[in-house]
Amino acid sequence: MGNKRCYALLCAYDGGAFSGFQRQPPLPTVQGALEDALLAIGCKVRIEGGGRTDAGVHARRQVVTFRTAMELPVGELPALLAPHLPEGLQVPDAVQPPWSFHARFSAVGKVYRYRIAAVAEPSEEDRRFAWALPDLRGFPDVTGPVLELDEGAMRSVLTTCTGRHDFSNLVHPNAEGDRKRLLTRAELRSTSERGGTTYEITFGSPGFIRHQLRNIVGVAVSAGLGKLPPGLLEQLLSGQGDRWRGPRAPGRGLCLWEIQYRRGEDPFRRADAQSSEPEPR
Repeated sequence: MGNKRCYALLCAYDGGAFSGFQRQPPLPTVQGALEDALLAIGCKVRIEGGGRTDAGVHARRQVVTFRTAMELPVGELPALLAPHLPEGLQVPDAVQPPWSFHARFSAVGKVYRYRIAAVAEPSEEDRRFAWALPDLRGFPDVTGPVLELDEGAMRSVLTTCTGRHDFSNLVHPNAEGDRKRLLTRAELRSTSERGGTTYEITFGSPGFIRHQLRNIVGVAVSAGLGKLPPGLLEQLLSGQGDRWRGPRAPGRGLCLWEIQYRRGEDPFRRADAQSSEPEPR
């Protein structure tokens, strides 16, 4: 450890401006932009993110940590970094947590939200931050307006996916990590608006694997359109047989909502606020 200190940044970003979180030169990434901004103020470091979002995926409360021997004015870091950050990336807060804190390894859970817009005339915001239906790429045979989905069928899919399953058939074929994952939360909320319906699915888990959520949303929307064959979901969750060949929901509808830490360990939440919150599931 020596004289090094640990710093944490709270970040929010529009994923449409980036090719994912992890640095991939020469592509624009969140990690690359943050490290470049820190270098611009004289701090050359490698950061670690609490969640590794894919290309197009947004974040509301991403947490990153880094360690350096430099003594940084933590209260001034957001203002110092702001001129060096690209459009679509903000750092609203910075703290100096205990040395043992790590954005990724200290996390006990993550929450993502996915938004679907089934409205008469999708707005510019819908096209940037939601899966706007109809989508000829995902459902080439659905050409007319889609103003609502079968919520019962969608909830059935989400309920079935909740719990511990082998998600091998619903993740990227080269995804790293154990394919058996615990999905603690998959909740659907709908709102009638603009002559149609918008849907928001909230997912919670100790850890997700690449493309898992986007494929689950693809399955749920297929069910909502009456296009999911009976028994297919059960086969997919068995980890056996064929992979999901249907549509994968686009990244633009997905947002890393928050990263959860044990009570009292989240550096961006006041201790009194954390004491009244339930322990992350």
